[in-house]
Amino acid sequence: MSTLFDNIQTFLLNVFLLYFCYSVYFKFIEKKSNKLTNVAMIALISGIAIILCMTFPVMLPNGYTADFRQFPLILGALYGGRRVAVFLLFVLLSYRFYLDIPSFEQAFFIYSLFIFLLCYIIPRFNKTINIQKKVLLAVLAFLLGTIARLTMLFLFLPEYINLYYFGLFISSAILQSLGVMLFVFFIERARKEAVLAKEISKLEKLKTVSTLAASISHEVRNPLTVTKGFLQLLDDSDLRDQDKKHYISTALEAIEKAESIITDYLTFAKPSLENTKILNLHQELIHIKGFVESYAVMNNVEIEMSLEENIYIASEKEKLHQCLINIIKNGIEAMPQGGKLTIELKYFKSNATINITDTGVGMNEEQLERLGSPFFTTKDLGTGLGSMVVYSIVKAMGGEIYVDSAPGKGTSFTVILSTAEEAEIN
Repeated sequence: MSTLFDNIQTFLLNVFLLYFCYSVYFKFIEKKSNKLTNVAMIALISGIAIILCMTFPVMLPNGYTADFRQFPLILGALYGGRRVAVFLLFVLLSYRFYLDIPSFEQAFFIYSLFIFLLCYIIPRFNKTINIQKKVLLAVLAFLLGTIARLTMLFLFLPEYINLYYFGLFISSAILQSLGVMLFVFFIERARKEAVLAKEISKLEKLKTVSTLAASISHEVRNPLTVTKGFLQLLDDSDLRDQDKKHYISTALEAIEKAESIITDYLTFAKPSLENTKILNLHQELIHIKGFVESYAVMNNVEIEMSLEENIYIASEKEKLHQCLINIIKNGIEAMPQGGKLTIELKYFKSNATINITDTGVGMNEEQLERLGSPFFTTKDLGTGLGSMVVYSIVKAMGGEIYVDSAPGKGTSFTVILSTAEEAEIN
């Protein structure tokens, strides 16, 4: 009973080692390496798996042993190629010689013949796209290995040929062939799904770009059409000076709107920081307040500030202003009946925390989830670029942004940025 339990443990250990080695490779290593590194890694992993399988064989009655050495030999050869197959043959025979297993010359001849036949299957396996065909070729490779081992038994080790050993041999072969089938099937399906996911991601990006381009062209065309119309009216010789000034002013406003849309688009497309400087956040927020205060007064919004001093960050001044002004402007516009907008600056755990809170209409959970997504806006005349720009700039600055909101209770934006080191400030 103890021997049976030990053999079950050894069997499960072999299965776990094989699964662990190949799952780690195909899940993590293969996706992040070039072709040459992939070949080297599959050779190394398969070689280690062969040694481990031969080190921990299943001990059977009458001195018989069984192991899973063919499993990594076949998988490594199929996915690594002919050179890997030859390398794994060398590893298997060398370790077999080290363990002093009898009939080395016969094993050398049989395994060499098997690798020769396997080299015929390898290019067909790699060229085949169909998963079912790959599974069949893997099973064929395993059958060739089984036939090779049976040939060695009949020709060189006839003393092992009896009903008991033959039954164990066939049972082991069936188990390993099923394992090879399942491994190849799941590996190929995972690869196919990974390729499909990559293609879907590309298509989604292309869709986003095309939709963004369509949106931008539409938003820019409107002010350009306005500008064109008023410039055509200026051609009228009987036009009064007062009307000319009005038309010019309106045309310039339309051009400024188009410029603003293009600036937002470029910031979203390229949010990286170029002219990074050490900025005093206390001073920058006071400057930003002065910039937006007239707009707040026009909308009957009171701005309150609570700012800690001597908090510095490394950032691009224009991008920081653009990000925070967008948040403040959105907060003001979220209070059509007027209200209060609070700006707080605190130092917490080596980070600068900027909290901008309004008492506006707020957002529900669905709107919060979509915030920052392309073209999403809660305003009637918005382009959806403002929130995208905010998220892009914060990400480029290496910061984080959190939003808390509830319908009728207002919205709170929290921007967390890493502070500059003391050496950088000095």
